[in-house]
Amino acid sequence: MKQNRFYKKRIIHVYVVVLIIVILLITAGLVMLKYHVEGEKNLPFNLESINIISTAESDIKQDEEENWHAGILQKNDIFMVIEKNKHYNKVDTIKEIKIENFKIDKINENIEINIYKPKNNNYNYEYTDDYKIQNDLQFSGAQETNIEALQINNQSCKIGFSITESNLGEYKFSTNEKVPSDGKLLAKAGIKAEDIKFTISFDLIIYTGKGNKFKANISLTLPTGNILEEGVSTEEINNLDNIVFKRVH
Repeated sequence: MKQNRFYKKRIIHVYVVVLIIVILLITAGLVMLKYHVEGEKNLPFNLESINIISTAESDIKQDEEENWHAGILQKNDIFMVIEKNKHYNKVDTIKEIKIENFKIDKINENIEINIYKPKNNNYNYEYTDDYKIQNDLQFSGAQETNIEALQINNQSCKIGFSITESNLGEYKFSTNEKVPSDGKLLAKAGIKAEDIKFTISFDLIIYTGKGNKFKANISLTLPTGNILEEGVSTEEINNLDNIVFKRVH
């Protein structure tokens, strides 16, 4: 009898240990799932907003037969505002911000899409090979902002880049015709809105002076608005709940 009671106690003890292990595994799994969905909840620096300006511009030329042509470049300027988290009670700085892993999904395979870094603090752009982004765009933290040198304030900053669509065709016009210098030029050339829609995704990585690294993936559908009718369309995205930052080791 004593031996049976001993075995029963051991079996109960094993069941209790197994139950505790199962509960711990479930709890750990739920914590990991929550982190996967929600990410870091108290970052030293927060992405506050994403601003998009979509339009188009023309490159007017005259051919040998003295016909006028307007080449079309559709462009999208992207700005991201990053601010210090006022609820973060530790001292930290922005060491570097990197934008990388660009992926583009476009409908019209004939359209060429390129990404460019800003030329100066006013976020003007020069669409030449010297400013074209090949793999990634890096901004280093500094005391003062100098976008020409890709330096940003290490406490809060605005970073950005421009995405262009080219190889869209040309619009022929007469000398007495006023040619639009914005997105309405696309409609003049018979280009449809659905033909120029594309999606771009990229990773935004914030490196801090404390050695932490936080990464989020961002996806945008461009151009924003209806530039064929509006000429210039803008969008400010403040609800960023779908953008999840996770710590990277």
